[in-house]
Amino acid sequence: MTSRQDPTFGISIAEVFRLGIVGYRRNVLPLTLAALGTLGTYAAFRIPAQTALNADQLARSLAFDIVGLVVAGVAAFPWYFYALDAADHRPVDVGAPFRNLDRLPAQFVASVFFWAGVLLGFRYLFGIPSIVIAVLYAFYGFVIADGRVKGAMRALGTSVALGVGKRLGIFAIAGLFLVFNFFGATALGFAVNPGTIVLAVAGVAVTSSITMVAGATVYRRLQAG
Repeated sequence: MTSRQDPTFGISIAEVFRLGIVGYRRNVLPLTLAALGTLGTYAAFRIPAQTALNADQLARSLAFDIVGLVVAGVAAFPWYFYALDAADHRPVDVGAPFRNLDRLPAQFVASVFFWAGVLLGFRYLFGIPSIVIAVLYAFYGFVIADGRVKGAMRALGTSVALGVGKRLGIFAIAGLFLVFNFFGATALGFAVNPGTIVLAVAGVAVTSSITMVAGATVYRRLQAG
């Protein structure tokens, strides 16, 4: 039976966020470390990408961004495992991703399709292709971590199938997640210096981890039908 508050997922948006916060609070250390590893990996490519952009080297900047997003998508591999554990109200099994490294190639291939598509989509039709790709394939990382299907294409296909009839709800909650994560970077709105950058990274590590657990919660709800 679905909730009157949210006929899409059978759970209110407020409850999704509450469960994300609760799951994160119970597993602060592994989720935060996974977040920092992912964010740090992307930052290592985003900085030279911005430098290239400032120098009007557009192709070089785009290449750094694509590679950075894909590598960060691979670095997020443990994060998906930990978020699923938190959403399932289990203590995070820190070693689980490292016992399932056979799924890492699927994570890489799916990340290439997802992030290259999202980034390139921003360049055409006012970014609408990026939105479509994000909504269709939003859950691929959870599918791979869950281990119910094997291979990148099946993971991407499963993500598409989970969202059938629920695209508008996925789009809406993805927009809320995006706004929520902007709050994590609020410090940069006051000034850009080493102190505010550290505060912003810490803030986004928290908000993005909550978002990951909330996303895993939605994934489980979609699985349940």
